[in-house]
Amino acid sequence: MEENLELTDQTAGQVLELLQLFALRHYRLAAPPEHVIRLQQQLESSRRGRGDLLSNYPILLQIFSFLAHVEMPPTMSDLGVALEMPLSSTTRIADWLVRANIIERVGDPGDRRIVRVRLTDYGREVYQTGMEFNKQQLMNLLVIYTPEEQEQLLRLIHKLAHHIPAEK
Repeated sequence: MEENLELTDQTAGQVLELLQLFALRHYRLAAPPEHVIRLQQQLESSRRGRGDLLSNYPILLQIFSFLAHVEMPPTMSDLGVALEMPLSSTTRIADWLVRANIIERVGDPGDRRIVRVRLTDYGREVYQTGMEFNKQQLMNLLVIYTPEEQEQLLRLIHKLAHHIPAEK
């Protein structure tokens, strides 16, 4: 059992080193694409107060992904639950994204007291452009693999992703 643990520690260390190498090389592949530069400028110009803009990127990705895939625009409360954030923090981020023209508040057709949020046309365009760019980048990286290796890599990444515990 002890040998297996050492192998696991060694493997985890090797995977971590590879992920760090990937991250370093990934960001050196090219200058940020134009859509990322425009989005960053727009977000910075609409931000109020201080704080690290980069620390908000994981939240922004969650918001884009969540809003791009829901049928009915969620309420602020629904968005807060999806982000696992207090309503006050969710509202602050939503206000910022409204000022940046990424999301908009819309009324509920059944109850005018309810306010929902959805991506603006611009927000949806930014999301789609980003997804297409990422897909193209991945396609450029995957050409070194045979179709069989691509299938195996996909299976392994799927297995890894579905066994990562959700953050609390």
